Amino acid sequence: MSTSPWWFPHLIIIVIQIVAFIPYAIGSWRFYTHKSRFLFSIGLGIALDALMALSASFGWLPRMQSDQGAPWDSVLFVTHVATTVFGMFGFLFLFVYVLVRGTTKEYPKLRAFQYKVMFRLWCLGVAIALANFIVKVAFGIRIYDYV
Repeated sequence: MSTSPWWFPHLIIIVIQIVAFIPYAIGSWRFYTHKSRFLFSIGLGIALDALMALSASFGWLPRMQSDQGAPWDSVLFVTHVATTVFGMFGFLFLFVYVLVRGTTKEYPKLRAFQYKVMFRLWCLGVAIALANFIVKVAFGIRIYDYV
């Protein structure tokens, strides 16, 4: 008989998001500061992010409760989904675009946009989900139900 708390299986989601943050941060910073070898880090971040998104979509990751569906009427949840999806697909587009056009080109606007907007929006979306999880564990409520 397992005595672990209900939220224990959800930690895999937290770990994947934190692990995905590291290569996204490294790759984003390296691309922004014109350093080499940024594509591997961004590609790894995309792979981890896509793995988490697909796992959640197919129901392979644990859910809060079986009777709780996705709270699409919550502005906070929609913001979380929109910003993380924008970030993931933005980084995917960036990865393919730079891979095709070449890593030695300047891309001044793209470098600034991906670091100052795209990466930060992805971080915001992940932070919203993490905050919801922490509040759910600590207080037993979903902030998505209130915002």
